[in-house]
Parts: sequence; C-alpha cells; structure tokens
Amino acid sequence: MRIILSYTINFDLEALKDTEEVYEKVILTVEQSKIIHNISRFISQIIKLSDTTIKAITWNAIREWQIRNNKTIAEIRELPIGKRLNAIKEIFCIGDRMLKTMLKQPKNKSEIIIDIAFEKAFKLFLNYISKNNFER
Repeated sequence: MRIILSYTINFDLEALKDTEEVYEKVILTVEQSKIIHNISRFISQIIKLSDTTIKAITWNAIREWQIRNNKTIAEIRELPIGKRLNAIKEIFCIGDRMLKTMLKQPKNKSEIIIDIAFEKAFKLFLNYISKNNFER
C-alpha cells in the first residue's frame, strides 16, 4: 500500500539555504555519497525539498552524532551490529529533529510527515545494509 501525502510543509527558507551552503563544502567517500544520495532522494519524494537540502540535513546530523559520540562515521562500521544500528537510528533521529527546527507554523501535521519520512528512510537504509552485507 502506497501512501500519497498532499500536505504542503512550510519551512524557513533562509535556514534551508544556510544548511545547503554548508553541505556544498562536504567531502564524502563514494559509498557515503551513494547512501546519502539514495536516502535524500527518497525523503525528498515525501517532503518536497531539494535533494541538496536533505543531503545537507543528513550531513549535519552525521556531524552532530560524531561530536556527541567522539567517533567518526567510519567507526560505526566497526561497532557490533546492535550498536551500529543504534548509532544509525540516532543519526536519523537527529536529522528528523533538525528538519523540524526549520518548520514554520502550523507544525503538527508537518512534524508527523517528517517523522513518517525519516522512519521510512530508516527502513530503506536497513534494506540497503541487509542487501549489501554490512554485517560482520
């Protein structure tokens, strides 16, 4: 069953622009770029924002996770599978929260749509890692 959402989400355009400018300076590995690209494209189909904006939110979430946990994104791969999944889920939650801070009023429906988008994107990521044998 496919859910089609036709609700318009209102964002603070200046905050989105600032986020995009930060992302344009980011250097990622090919694998990281591919994953972020696919997740961003998926989320942007649900939340009508550019891929670049979603990629910027994703990068900022990764950066915040790295600072909080004093680890690099590359180190996640070395964690036991349970901790690895918790780390990735935490990054998705940070991205979800960051995007919500850029909302204009009304927020309630918009926050629900953002939650749905990030939950579905996390499931997409889980499918990706299971297909690409990321387990030890």
